[in-house]
Amino acid sequence: MWEHMSGGFASVSRAKKILECFWRFSYYTFAFIYGMYVMRDVEWLYDVKQCWIGYPFHPVPDNVWWYYMIETGFYYSLLIGSTFDTRRSDFWQLMVHHFITVFLLSSSWTINFVRVGTLVLISHDVSDVFLEGGKLVRYDAHNKNMTNFMFVLFFTSWLLTRLLYYPLVVIRSALTDAAGLIQPDYIIWDIEMNPPYAPRLIVFALIALFFLHIFWTFIILRIAYRTTTGGQAKDVRSDSDSDYDEEEMARRERTRLLTKKIKVNKASPTVESDDEEEEERHGQKARHRRAPRRE
Repeated sequence: MWEHMSGGFASVSRAKKILECFWRFSYYTFAFIYGMYVMRDVEWLYDVKQCWIGYPFHPVPDNVWWYYMIETGFYYSLLIGSTFDTRRSDFWQLMVHHFITVFLLSSSWTINFVRVGTLVLISHDVSDVFLEGGKLVRYDAHNKNMTNFMFVLFFTSWLLTRLLYYPLVVIRSALTDAAGLIQPDYIIWDIEMNPPYAPRLIVFALIALFFLHIFWTFIILRIAYRTTTGGQAKDVRSDSDSDYDEEEMARRERTRLLTKKIKVNKASPTVESDDEEEEERHGQKARHRRAPRRE
């Protein structure tokens, strides 16, 4: 307990990585199911233009309020907790992603762009469920086929939601429909940057988030290439990590087991000699107690 309270919780270990992964998988599963339940009857889920029609007089139902607050709190925790998580080669890209997400959630709540914010959240959570689920399955080395199957599900959901729905529906509507439905004389790409500024910042942040999706898509394609060439779906982001990647942890585990085996082998001759002496003493006692032979 003292080790944990004095910073041991931040140490890198297989157990810690599994617990982190299980926590994120549990949350994303809950968030996606709850988000679909909350938004099952909202009109802007089926018609994106409803995100802009009647703005800013959009009431926020209680269940949408809770959904937005839970998601915002979670991404704030990710931003803070990234300091203690296992660092990958895309650590700074991930930090930029968290900053943009927190900015989008906070600013959209401030200016009542909650409707479009819920669309962004629901389109991101579904692929994260399969991503974290695939990571959990991969920790069992005997589930190679299941790992590859989960990767296919993840890549399919990623393609449909983050590379198709998000840019072609959400961003396209923000660029082409929002200004005309809210303020017809407002120009998103105004060089002079006339007020209001918040809508432009939100649109630029949405586009920046999409560029991060493209960056991670290249990483996913590298994983897909390794998988199709006969390997197992593996997180290639650990290629540039030094001491804390999984191969290093496996090497340390093998070294620990080998050292333990050597110690056992060194101790075994002493144990065997002690057993032989004990058997000899028992044999001598038995001979002394043996009855005399009859003539």
